[in-house]
Amino acid sequence: MSHLGYKLEISGLVQGVGFRPLVYELAKQLKLFGEVYNDGFGVKIVLLCDETRLDEFIEKLKLNLPPLARIDSLKSTLIQTKPYEDFKISDSKQSPKNAAMLSDFSLCENCKKEFYDSKNPRFLYPFITCTQCGPRFSIIKALPYDRKNTSMSEFLMCDFCKSEYENPHNRRFHAQPISCPKCEIKVYLKDSKGQILASKDEVFKLCAKFLKEGKILAVKGMGGFHLMCDALNLEALKELRKRKKRPDKAFALMCKDIKWAENLAFINEDEAKLLQSALSPIVLLKAKKNLDLIAPDTDKIGIMLAYTPLHFLLFEYFEGVLVATSANLSGESIIFKEEFLLEKLSNVFDFYLDYEREIINPSDDSIAQIVNGKTMFLRTSRGLNPLYVELDEIHCDKNILALGAELKNEFIIYHQNKLIISPYIGDLKSFDTQQRFFTLLDFFKKTYELEFDMILCDKHPHFSYVKNFKAYKNYKISHHYAHFCATYFEYKKEFDENEKALGFIFDGTGYGDDGQIWGGEIFLGNLKEYERIGHFESFKLINSDISNLQNLALSVIWHYGLENEAREFLDQIPSIKQNNLKKIYNHSKLFTSSLGRIIDAFGAIVFNEQKISYEAQIGLLCEKFYDENLNFSYKLSFKNGQIDFKEVILGALKDEKSKAVTGFLNALANFIVEFSKNYQTKIILSGGVFQNKTLLEILKRKNFDFFVPLNFPCNDSQIALGQIAHFLKIYQAE
Repeated sequence: MSHLGYKLEISGLVQGVGFRPLVYELAKQLKLFGEVYNDGFGVKIVLLCDETRLDEFIEKLKLNLPPLARIDSLKSTLIQTKPYEDFKISDSKQSPKNAAMLSDFSLCENCKKEFYDSKNPRFLYPFITCTQCGPRFSIIKALPYDRKNTSMSEFLMCDFCKSEYENPHNRRFHAQPISCPKCEIKVYLKDSKGQILASKDEVFKLCAKFLKEGKILAVKGMGGFHLMCDALNLEALKELRKRKKRPDKAFALMCKDIKWAENLAFINEDEAKLLQSALSPIVLLKAKKNLDLIAPDTDKIGIMLAYTPLHFLLFEYFEGVLVATSANLSGESIIFKEEFLLEKLSNVFDFYLDYEREIINPSDDSIAQIVNGKTMFLRTSRGLNPLYVELDEIHCDKNILALGAELKNEFIIYHQNKLIISPYIGDLKSFDTQQRFFTLLDFFKKTYELEFDMILCDKHPHFSYVKNFKAYKNYKISHHYAHFCATYFEYKKEFDENEKALGFIFDGTGYGDDGQIWGGEIFLGNLKEYERIGHFESFKLINSDISNLQNLALSVIWHYGLENEAREFLDQIPSIKQNNLKKIYNHSKLFTSSLGRIIDAFGAIVFNEQKISYEAQIGLLCEKFYDENLNFSYKLSFKNGQIDFKEVILGALKDEKSKAVTGFLNALANFIVEFSKNYQTKIILSGGVFQNKTLLEILKRKNFDFFVPLNFPCNDSQIALGQIAHFLKIYQAE
């Protein structure tokens, strides 16, 4: 005999987050019969009830979501169903796969209390977790998210863990990574040749001892290995820089808690909240003192708090602050397998901490800063991505892959009216990082049983990773227009249909529509179309080596004919070298409008820097020397559609550091404000230059309203989002 009831189909972040136990508890409270189960789409609920009781259930469900859960769509259907005599949580059911995979999260407060409770069975256990925290994406092999489909399938649950795992009233009900000291995940300390030196608690005691002695350790975290050393040991810092061949780029720090972080940096309420959130990203903060060996070119430091029980256990024996930088070769992706660690970095670390559970999908630490009271993400990985975005309206029935940019790559898959945004992958100039790109892409293709109907890519003709998709139909989108579209998409609810915005798209490098290097662009457009209405004055480059700041400085000096004004700077360069470079310059056909390159040329003159060793090095120096109390600005003039920056270069040649930097950043802000007065439109700011917190704060002090990317990085990680946002708009229009 059948009965009338309702079937609820729910998608979003609803697997592995304590969602089914909540449904179970609510159904019991409301005395409803039926069942709940996971499938490849998300969660299904069957309820024997009328419409009034259904509405009551849904209202309570939405009001009481678990901390990590998110409902993207909820569909209810009146059905004929079998009779139920109670409510139960049923086994997962297979179906076409469309469910979201959660990222990895920091240790929750409940688990942290148990971790430090000497009476708890998991006291100081380095893998304590529940449905409110811990690994997800890093351990998953397939959907649905069940233990057998994760790297925990190798570990047999003890009776104690099993009793919690099977109890719907327990917060560890179906917590797939569950374990305890009785069915432990073993930890080992090994030397640089892979020989085991210690296990269990002795590992952490020895690690602390070695760190205090100035040794360098590789420590397996949630998404890969970190290289760690005592951040307050100058000799250890020097040795790490020497071994890793990292002379200038700042190291991220890990602190046990907020109190340790406050010893190193000025931290406001918003920054403290972000540091202690479930995301636990690296947060860029203002340093309280000079930390030259940690962050040589900046007064900022990146700090994250310990976010796994393994890290907390390490801090039980080590008192202080740790450098926690990704274990990788320069330009390559984070190492997450033991064999690669030994193969590539055995000459960098002295010992390494390893554990048995396999990392399936690596992830980097996310990076963020607080700007004008809002969180701006600069890298979206652990705790954030993969990200699933349900679109408001149906766009098309195709499976589309947006490849994104060559630098700071993230890709996006459009599937069943949903965007699946990959974690941060990195710079695809590296063969190693390209391998990570294709491995991750294959994982998503296999998981969701996908084949692509369309590939979206950059217009640059020489990106090697794009060549792998020649067999597909390709649609090319301009790099800087993709920046514009990504930001427009993030704020699309603020715009009327096809409303045009004025966009300042400032970055380092991007292939322009004219075949030259763009990067200082002003657009007027929307998601369908754009017009380039202005740009920084194009100047000739000596060559394509953007790390050579001295050459960039020569380029702008020769461009404006400032040899006399630049005599002091030019006298530092041998005349033979100058003459040879001038010959190359005269024959060069390489031009750029890039503000990023202008900033680098400016920095070569002001800071006497000849080469940069990492991106945005000069931008960070500029932020360090900016003086907000100095009421001074150079002038950027607009002539014949181009921004003349001659006065900035003249100022760099004659003014001291603080005055020159203050004059330049104020000039940029003043130009944006004054130019915008000519247009009655909303303002978009995007591209890597707008990661500069100081510039954004200057604009805010001028009461200037603008949209800048916050949830999606304004650097090249947002390019795939811009590609897909534009394509879906024009496809829908057709």
